Amino acid sequence: MTADVRAARSLPLRDLLVPVLLVLTFAATRWLIFLSLKLEQVAFIANDITYYAFYLNKLELGEQGIMLEYPVPAVWLLQLVYMLGGGWETWAPVYVGCFLALDALVAILLYRRGHAAGALFWILFTGAQGAVLWYRFDLIPAALVAIACLYAQRFPKVAGGAIGLGAAVKLWPALLIGPLLAPNPLRKGGGRSRLIGFVVVGFGLAAASLITSGWARSASPLTWQGDRGLQIESVPATPLMFLRTFTHNESWLIELSKFNALEVVTGPGIQAMLTLSSVLTVASVLLTAWLSYRLIRAYDRDDHRLYEGMLLAVLTVVLATVVANKTLSPQYIVWLGGPVAALLATRRSAWLGRHVTVFAVALVIIGGLTQFTYPWGAYGIMAIPQGSGPETSVLVLRNLMLVALTGYALAVTLKATRRRSS
Repeated sequence: MTADVRAARSLPLRDLLVPVLLVLTFAATRWLIFLSLKLEQVAFIANDITYYAFYLNKLELGEQGIMLEYPVPAVWLLQLVYMLGGGWETWAPVYVGCFLALDALVAILLYRRGHAAGALFWILFTGAQGAVLWYRFDLIPAALVAIACLYAQRFPKVAGGAIGLGAAVKLWPALLIGPLLAPNPLRKGGGRSRLIGFVVVGFGLAAASLITSGWARSASPLTWQGDRGLQIESVPATPLMFLRTFTHNESWLIELSKFNALEVVTGPGIQAMLTLSSVLTVASVLLTAWLSYRLIRAYDRDDHRLYEGMLLAVLTVVLATVVANKTLSPQYIVWLGGPVAALLATRRSAWLGRHVTVFAVALVIIGGLTQFTYPWGAYGIMAIPQGSGPETSVLVLRNLMLVALTGYALAVTLKATRRRSS
């Protein structure tokens, strides 16, 4: 029997085993998450969605001026899930079930689109973050960005529409339309088609929000975000959290703010770190514009090389956005998964393989460290008058990894988007 015949006969078995192993990995990691919810250190995380249900019930009764921190289309989406579940009594299992299904859907799309490595990374990356994935809201924009990255080359209008929908429900994905304006040199559409999809969906939902809710309500998420303080998990807060834990200075006080976030409210250096966050935010926007310009110049006639550069730029922009954010919450880490998963699923350039592997491994570790900081180590980090050393050390390590990964991603992106001679 020749080697070719043996390979041909073994292929169907491999095609069967790979999806089975992926399903088993998904089921095992998710089952561990559900088991963890029975533990006292984690169980409180399930209370997060009661906040949504409480105010959705008020909205159903006609009360106004609530849930102002969320864009109007996001509230519509939550109301849809609320109605599908039949209201308060079945809200929690229906909500979690919807997010579990969305999590699985992204993994399936990654597997069907390309190499199984993309699906495996997504399963491990989201699984490493624990139950916060299903009890917060950010899996929705993260999944939309993943879909946009995955189909940006084949279906540019779908990709643009996904970014537009993500921007309508969480705002930050709007930045990503810049890198997605990169052309497809050897195909019709490309950047222009993505822009059309973005405008139709994103601007359409924005217009619907204005018509139904008015300007003040439509703009409220921006003012809400601007008024918030320095959240303890954020990168700009890291020096203060370190000093609070590892020095004898007890000046820094942590409190639950009116924004339902744990913030550093008193102590030296807070205003300086808020200013640093503002400067970093402006820098991240300028970085987005610069990388978008490099891509729009169409440095290469190779469609797929340009596509890879676009995904790397998206990863760099999201990392920079997360690092600059004064309100970094644990669920924000899931934003980072889409571009890396898409690169693993579709990468062709040999030189890029090692770098993408580094991104994937680093993000799974960051996801695990984030789960430790919340919920496992949350009480230690926010302890009064000073934090606990082991828990705060994990937070500091997680944030240092985010900063280092941002610099690394930028370096790889610049290499990938370097103009080549014709």
